Amino acid sequence: MNHRPQLSSRRPKNAAYRQAFERLDESLEQNTQSDNSEKIRLLRMAAFSDVDAYQKSGTLKIPK
Repeated sequence: MNHRPQLSSRRPKNAAYRQAFERLDESLEQNTQSDNSEKIRLLRMAAFSDVDAYQKSGTLKIPK
């Protein structure tokens, strides 16, 4: 006796869906800014603000 549930067969997808998603991906790629430098700067400020404060106080020196 097999107690495993049978996997439902996958529905065949219309080719138009693939074309629509490809066009959507292209449109998003062209119209979305991918520059994350501002986000990275803000994250760094939030995550390492205490380290920056120690550095400014002169008690902590990080080697370069």
